[in-house]
Amino acid sequence: MTTKENGTTDLVCSSYEVAWQQYSTLPGLTPDEHMYGPDKLRSYIQVMADVGERDPIKIARSALGMMRQYEQIVRSKAGVTLRQLKSE
Repeated sequence: MTTKENGTTDLVCSSYEVAWQQYSTLPGLTPDEHMYGPDKLRSYIQVMADVGERDPIKIARSALGMMRQYEQIVRSKAGVTLRQLKSE
């Protein structure tokens, strides 16, 4: 493992710790967020680290925001689909 990879690994771990502390206290998580949230957080955190962000708090907040935004999009799509099916 190179020094850069080791630094990124430390950054990802630090960011995940911060995100997990906030994630575990979020009210109203959906069942999908409970099930897939940890993996999504890891994925979003890794992307942020890969593109060059170096502030673990900023990475954690952004990852949580992306996760919640994704869930809202999924809910909206489901609502639109349900309304379309009812109108047919």
